[in-house]
Amino acid sequence: MRRRAGAGQQVEAQQKFTGMRPMEPPPAGSDALGVTTHYLNHFRREYTRTRELMKKKARRSTVGIAALNGLIAVLGVAVAAWRDYAAWLGLASTVVAGVVGVISAWSGLMRHHELWQQRSLILAELQRVIRNVERREASGDDRQLIAREAMELLDATLSQDAGNWGSLSRTPLAGAQFQPLPATVERARE
Repeated sequence: MRRRAGAGQQVEAQQKFTGMRPMEPPPAGSDALGVTTHYLNHFRREYTRTRELMKKKARRSTVGIAALNGLIAVLGVAVAAWRDYAAWLGLASTVVAGVVGVISAWSGLMRHHELWQQRSLILAELQRVIRNVERREASGDDRQLIAREAMELLDATLSQDAGNWGSLSRTPLAGAQFQPLPATVERARE
């Protein structure tokens, strides 16, 4: 019985994970375009998942804060109506105000609303790259060329995301330039 509860907790913990999950290696024997589409699809799934999580958290914190502020107003009216319980109602109002402060600080720290917007923009860009890859593959363009250009766009998009996150989180990542691997630089020179 404990084993089932543990497995259920693991599944629940995985569903709440808000970071990017590690990538599985591409299928063995994949050509360059197969590898590229593997990574594009992985990031599309991850950005879709994290976008939905951030949207849910932004919505919950915004609605929660609004509801708790409404409760504070109701408690204020209750203090005036029931003077015998004014001390307790005032204490309850103070507790609710404290909870509002904690939720506001948490939401401000985690930047759910901004992350939701950023994930939406990056997801739209990834979907544009995938559509372009599919169109070019269907039209018979060179698979190696499609793969190289799509991987460059993917790298640029992920770098843009990291830079945007750095500016959102106010960390030194803002403006950081990610250096390509030496093999990429050598191929670009050819």
